[in-house]
Amino acid sequence: MSITRLGPNKYKIIIECGYDMFGKRIRHSEIFYGTPQEAKIQEADLTKKYYHKVKKKNKNIVFEKYSIIFIENYCLENVSNITLRNYKQMLKRINEIIGKVNLTDLTAFILDRMYKEIRKGKKGKILSDRTMTHYYNLVGLMLKQAVIWKFILYNVNVDAKKPPKTKTKRNFYELNDVQKLFNCLKTEENIKYRALLTLTFDSGARRGEIVALRWSDIDFEKHTVLLDNSLKVIYGEVDEENAKTEASIRTIYISEYTINVLKEYKKWQDLYIKKNADKWKGTDRVFTSRIGTHMHPDTCGKILTKIINKYDLAKITPHEFRHTVDTLLLESGINPKAVSDRSGHADTRVTMEIYAHIFSKTKQESANVINKVLTSI
Repeated sequence: MSITRLGPNKYKIIIECGYDMFGKRIRHSEIFYGTPQEAKIQEADLTKKYYHKVKKKNKNIVFEKYSIIFIENYCLENVSNITLRNYKQMLKRINEIIGKVNLTDLTAFILDRMYKEIRKGKKGKILSDRTMTHYYNLVGLMLKQAVIWKFILYNVNVDAKKPPKTKTKRNFYELNDVQKLFNCLKTEENIKYRALLTLTFDSGARRGEIVALRWSDIDFEKHTVLLDNSLKVIYGEVDEENAKTEASIRTIYISEYTINVLKEYKKWQDLYIKKNADKWKGTDRVFTSRIGTHMHPDTCGKILTKIINKYDLAKITPHEFRHTVDTLLLESGINPKAVSDRSGHADTRVTMEIYAHIFSKTKQESANVINKVLTSI
């Protein structure tokens, strides 16, 4: 608070009102005419009226209003377009239930009731644990950020009941299944399909990472592939961003077999471009559409399914196909940390959790080794 004399019996009085939701300083000022003593009295009255009034008001911000602040000031800079779309969709449902509740009034009890209501589904279809985990994580992230921004003191979502983890049975190809698939590719299928599935298998990369690859990412001399982008298609538009986490950005070594397949495919692609120069859109991507534009990530799964059905192979999804190579590496005795880094897992514990069945098998084999030692005495 301050009083500034501007002239005879003229003063400028400034009252500190605190800060707005973005941390900007707010002040109330006015010109007062009177004696110095009257100016001090006026300052005291204004202080009582305005001091920290805005700050107190901000403590009563409702969840719906905060969700707008969260989207505009956090999401636009920190999440991908597809994640932003999903957040907005979930927030529609969340705000229908707790949108009018003040942030400072939220409790674990209120959030538990909200999660139960959301799980019911609008059309009577019970939502899965996985879907509910997405809701739980979004609210948790929002309230964590609210604590950082000083809107609230504590993230009550931590005390709310977390959806249980659903353990899904993971399907993998056995070694003979892999060999059967690649025998079919080698003898029957076109080089593009062969290159796509060979690189996908060898690298263990996600489908978004595969279709985002450019030829400049492949080092034929060092036998390496740089994976630092992931391509997604949202409403027909390409959303290509840097990989989600530091662990997702990685350079991996691939086999000489795969390098040779890629060299053969590159020759085929160069010839194809020459023959279709008038239609070619021009791109450095490894895998493209017929006219050189991006390949949709879903196409990877369609190609795999097409091959599986054509040759009556064991059923497997693209994501399970990605995990197959990790399974084979772990069963071969490769260090879990090396496998985790290769797969782009942020934490080795993720790898340990996914492939728990392999480590259980290894523990049993370890017991068998000890048994042989002891029984040979």
